[in-house]
Amino acid sequence: MSVIKNTGVKRGDKLTSAALNAEFTAVNTAFTMDDDNFRTEAIDQPAFNTNPNHGRSGIILKDANSYIVQSGTLTIQANTNAINAVPQAATEVGAQAVVITANQNDILRVYWQYDFNTTGNLSSPIGVDRQHLCWAMYLEWKTSSGGAYTPVTGQNDLEDTLNDGSTTRYGSISSNLRATSLDYHVIQFRENASDQAVYPGRRMGYGQYFYKFTSDTTLYGLRLVVRGIYEPIYDTTSSNNAIASTQAAGPVHTMVIYRTDLSFLLMRNE
Repeated sequence: MSVIKNTGVKRGDKLTSAALNAEFTAVNTAFTMDDDNFRTEAIDQPAFNTNPNHGRSGIILKDANSYIVQSGTLTIQANTNAINAVPQAATEVGAQAVVITANQNDILRVYWQYDFNTTGNLSSPIGVDRQHLCWAMYLEWKTSSGGAYTPVTGQNDLEDTLNDGSTTRYGSISSNLRATSLDYHVIQFRENASDQAVYPGRRMGYGQYFYKFTSDTTLYGLRLVVRGIYEPIYDTTSSNNAIASTQAAGPVHTMVIYRTDLSFLLMRNE
C-alpha cells in the first residue's frame, strides 16, 4: 500500500476546494479506491500466508504443526504407593519428535486435547473426607537430540516433597503446574454420610502452555505424560496450595485415553 505524505492541516489554514481536490487526487492516484484494490489492500496480507500447505507466513508465525500423538486405547492405573512415598512413575501418553528452532524472545504456544474416561469403585482413595480427586497430564520437551524428556519450564514432575500438616506427601504446589491439565476422577457427594460417587463417563480434556524463550534454543521433541490420582492439600512447608499423590487400593481406579492431539505455534515477539 502506498504512503501519502503531506504537511497536514493546521489551525488558521485556509481550506480551498482546489487544495482539497489536490489531496484527494494524490491519494486516489497512489491508491485507487476501486473494488479490486480495496478488497486486496484492506487486509494486511503479510500477516497471513497464501500457502495453503502449512499457513506459516514467517512474519509473526515462524512455525506451526499439529499431530495425533496417541490413538487407540491407553489405560493408566492409579498409583498404589503409600501417600508418604514417591508415587509410581508417570505414563507417557504420546510424543512427537520435531525440531523447533527458537530465537531469544520467540514465543512458544502448545495446545493439547484428549478423549478420555475414568473408572473405579468406592475403594480407596474414594471417601467422604477426600474430595476433588484428579489426574494430572503435563507437557515435557527434549532440549538435546540425544537427551531425555524433562518437564517444560514452569512445570515439575509432581514429585516434590510436601507436608499436609502431619504427613510427608509428594506432588507439586500450584505455581509449578504451568503446563498441567487436571481432570477430575469422580464426582463425589460430600453431604452424604456414606461414600457416594458417580463416574461421569467419556469426555474431553484440554491443556495449554505459553513460554517466551530467554535465549536461542532448539527443541527436539514434545511429549505428554499423565499420573494420578492426586488430591488438593495445603502445603505447610511452602504455605501454598498444592496437589498431592494419593494411594489407590488396587488397579480398579484407572484413566483411559482414546486419542490425544497436540499442536504448537512458534511466533516472533512482535
